[in-house]
Amino acid sequence: MMTNNIKKLLATGLFYCGIAAVFVSCSDDFLAEKRPYGQFGENDVYTDWESVKLRLNYLYQGSLPYFRDYNSNGGNMGGNSTSTNGPSDQWPVGLPDFLSTNADEFAGYGSNGYGYYAEPIQGKWLNTNIHKFFWTGVNESPWKKMRECTDVTIKVRQYDDLTPLQQNWAEGQARFLRATRYFRLFKRFGGTPIIPDLQSTTLSDTTDLRIPRHSTRETYDFIIDDLKTAAQLLPARWEEEVNDWGRITSGAALALAGYVANYYASPVFNRNDDQSRWEVAYELNKQALELLAEGHFGLSYEGDPGVNASNWAKIWCNLYGGENQNAEAVYIAVCNNSGGDASDQLYNCTEQKLRPGNCGGGGGITPSAEMIDAFPMADGKRPNEVGQYSYNKKLFFLNRDPRFYRTFAFPGTEWLFLGGITGDLVEKCPYNSGVEYQLQNYAWYTSSDEAMDVNRSGYFTDLLAGSGKSVYVRKKSQDYGLGVSPLYVFDSEQGFARNGQPMMGMRYAEVLLNFAEAACGANHLDEAWNALVKIRQRVGYEGDCGLDPAIRGDRAKMFEAILYERRIELAYEGKRFDDCHRWMLFDGGVGQEEIEGAPSSWTLTGFGGNTCHYLGVEPLNNMTIHRLELYIDPSVYMGSKAPEADPFTMGVLSKPKALKLTENFTTTIKEDDGTAIYADANVQALAEFYELNLLRKDIVTQKVKGDDGAEVEQLPIWDKKCYLMGLSSSDEENNPNVVQTIGWNSTFGGMGIFDPLSENPITTINR
Repeated sequence: MMTNNIKKLLATGLFYCGIAAVFVSCSDDFLAEKRPYGQFGENDVYTDWESVKLRLNYLYQGSLPYFRDYNSNGGNMGGNSTSTNGPSDQWPVGLPDFLSTNADEFAGYGSNGYGYYAEPIQGKWLNTNIHKFFWTGVNESPWKKMRECTDVTIKVRQYDDLTPLQQNWAEGQARFLRATRYFRLFKRFGGTPIIPDLQSTTLSDTTDLRIPRHSTRETYDFIIDDLKTAAQLLPARWEEEVNDWGRITSGAALALAGYVANYYASPVFNRNDDQSRWEVAYELNKQALELLAEGHFGLSYEGDPGVNASNWAKIWCNLYGGENQNAEAVYIAVCNNSGGDASDQLYNCTEQKLRPGNCGGGGGITPSAEMIDAFPMADGKRPNEVGQYSYNKKLFFLNRDPRFYRTFAFPGTEWLFLGGITGDLVEKCPYNSGVEYQLQNYAWYTSSDEAMDVNRSGYFTDLLAGSGKSVYVRKKSQDYGLGVSPLYVFDSEQGFARNGQPMMGMRYAEVLLNFAEAACGANHLDEAWNALVKIRQRVGYEGDCGLDPAIRGDRAKMFEAILYERRIELAYEGKRFDDCHRWMLFDGGVGQEEIEGAPSSWTLTGFGGNTCHYLGVEPLNNMTIHRLELYIDPSVYMGSKAPEADPFTMGVLSKPKALKLTENFTTTIKEDDGTAIYADANVQALAEFYELNLLRKDIVTQKVKGDDGAEVEQLPIWDKKCYLMGLSSSDEENNPNVVQTIGWNSTFGGMGIFDPLSENPITTINR
């Protein structure tokens, strides 16, 4: 056995110099370090199970769904992670990352420019300015991390010191993590180079390292093979869960395989709606559910949703301990709240990002008004459907789906946290402690004209000044009102930064929705229906749960209902952009044949030739995205933009009683005069405060500068070629054998020739 000192060294500083595969530089420095184990050799690592686990831990930290914020403190999770993962290397987790802001969940739609540009052309992507998804440098490269996974899969079989079971466990975990890397590239590019073995690292062999792209089918098959093999090698649940909780299980491996298969069956890669792909996806997702059941995974709190889905909200809080609590967690990133040096810190930045600035948070995340308005009503019907409740856009919090109250934080509610207010935060927070905290943020204006300007935002009460937010994303917050012990360590200087809450990349509900979608594609509509009903019953619905029974006999309507349920159930979990991408919801997938060099096979012939028409949804290209603002009616109050002019401070208005979210938010309508009868007096009081004092304004968030320099509303345009991403010029320069995608300029002249939709694409070219 290894000494504790060696183990400590392995744990803290091991493996930072693994060799990158595929792409090479002509620099001797690049090849100077040829040993992927730091100062240790293979005998130190692969002859001892504890050191192998440390090796795997390093792979986990570099591959799990962590969020690295490159806009703060050096580019990391809350400014403390030492990882070099860049924006293009992220596993989306529901925060406004480089990709997610290009769907309709967040205000500021299209702000990061992925696939979008405006007329006159601004920010249109070319091979000279796109982000480097494919190759981001030696240490940051996904290929380096994949090589390290391959190193484990091969080397653990070359030493007899490990038991066969230990060898299986190590190989299974490494294969899974390698598959996640390939999948991130697959989603963007389709076909990528496949490197199943360890490459040489000598300078004389650099030409041989330049592997060309394989077809999309070959890349897909490689990913699926890795995941199916991992499922065979790994346990359904780890016996020593106290030590191994968070490690990949067999069910997690097949769950990811099912999602990969769904992606391959989706319109972006399946233009003619090949049914055989959906059948494969159906079988994989079905097997995943069976393996997860074997490992005692399932819908947490099924049969006990809590008041207004309060138990559903605990899914992100009670992950540690108890079979029911962590039943939902299929694929997670374990975090800590250590106060040690930066190398020990692995914080989850979610709580810090969600919380408003007047309580030490990072300022909060703004949902789009369109997402707020999209959630179902309390009977399960959509706001635009005929049902028991009618939708009032100003009183948007009435009669909503239980999940609404745990997804959004709106003015007039409690949002408690555990922590005292001290130091400089005393001047910024209107409350004495976190257990008193309320969201009482209402904007006011200096004039009526300013208030009516849809391009302007007001000044906010409760010391929130120019925050620009009326409604915040609340989902995944460890709301102390839920009765949970938080996993953050709050202090007035760092706020919620020290947060050990696990970050969940995939949960059981998503696997169930993946199964529903694959079942629909394979024409098992009854099974898809049952899965949808199960999802809704978990949060408290009964019977048909507000679903339209007609979808049981209509494949297109069933697909749409599943995508809608994904939008609601999985809101702000990092799924929406990929759903929009794979279903081509930006423009319906029309006009693909207009891309320069595109063959006829790129034309969408399945799904009615237009996915948006087929599903009956509006293309994102036609949607204006807004930020919802609640402001004080100028006839009630106007004042200067200054904290001392706060109408609550001045006594012009009194704060409404903050709701605890345990109230009954439903109303009934009197037949004689149409007035609302409230089920709860406190809800009625807040609604009346809204009615008497507030107006709603939806502020345009998509703007460009006109010829006169003034900002004007502008719908962004999805660049059709971005469904199948091209390589940056540096990608081609690093490996001239990696051929550019059709529709994209090549750095070597002319247009790309690689066809991601072909079974036999051109993968080599004379230069």
